[in-house]
Amino acid sequence: MKAALIGYSQSGKTTIYRAASRGLAKGDVTAVPVPDSRFDAIVSQVQPKKQTPATVIIHDDLDSISGTGRPFSQKLLDDAKKVDLLIHVVRAFENPIAPFYAEVNPIRDHENIEVEMVLADLQIIENRLERLKRSLTVKNPGSTDYLEKVLFERVKPELESGKALRRLEIEEEEAQILRNYQLLSIKPVITVFNTAESGSAFITDAKVEELNRNGAVAISICGTIESELAEMDGADQAEFLASFGLSEPASNRLIKAVYDALGLITFFTAGENDTRAWPLRAGSTALKAAATIHNDIAKGFIRAEVVHYQDYQESGSLDAAYSAGKMKLEGKEYIIQDGDLLHIRNKS
Repeated sequence: MKAALIGYSQSGKTTIYRAASRGLAKGDVTAVPVPDSRFDAIVSQVQPKKQTPATVIIHDDLDSISGTGRPFSQKLLDDAKKVDLLIHVVRAFENPIAPFYAEVNPIRDHENIEVEMVLADLQIIENRLERLKRSLTVKNPGSTDYLEKVLFERVKPELESGKALRRLEIEEEEAQILRNYQLLSIKPVITVFNTAESGSAFITDAKVEELNRNGAVAISICGTIESELAEMDGADQAEFLASFGLSEPASNRLIKAVYDALGLITFFTAGENDTRAWPLRAGSTALKAAATIHNDIAKGFIRAEVVHYQDYQESGSLDAAYSAGKMKLEGKEYIIQDGDLLHIRNKS
């Protein structure tokens, strides 16, 4: 799963990227481990030769957004279409050496970029509807062109009113049609208000909470503090966090927010050679989990041995959970639960 940072020039986009990458960034694309205390506990108990956490890919290679003229370059539009989620970094700090296109106003910038994504989608929808007028099958109920026309005519007025596609009630089949056109406003967006070290007079916690209640996903982060924190080792990091009264880096909250916004859960395989955390779409079956591990395992699927994480935790080990009768055999259609430990029986 891929996420990319977008934002106005001088909003601190790269600073947030360095913070989110937790000191791992070597270029402008980084695989970032998803913080998960359950995985840490499993690794500590199993002591595998290799451990592989779930990760999300973070990109900081998109063009910055211009404050004047055409805000989105064509390259930005093209690159943004290739990722699954956008992290919009919004400036909520004052800095006399960082020029900006206008006075600091985080809510304005948050709304402006939302509008630009909607307008970019509206243009695509309008162009497609024009082409559909020449289609020979558009009047045939059930045809691809007919279904597109009905859907696009329904969402076009919503876009014209400024509403992002992700805020509409759309069936999964309809969402897939929209995704085929790589529309921006259907993608999940996390808004990161980049504040000063002392907090921000420009965005309050109450306003961030209000945005979240109204369907946005928004958090406040001091990019400067978090990027410094990302470069520290464990002991220094813990001391630094304690001095600010924090239990974990805010960048951890960002990565978890990305994971949640993508609709992902985690299942685990606990082997002595390799213990892994696997990202999986919520609602996926055991067969899909098997395919996530390897297509050949899915092809030869017999049964899934499943131990819920809570049962594993209470038992103290996987062997103990098995001995206590906590392992259940499930078929292909079993819906994987967040935290399940799996072993797939298959025809090898």
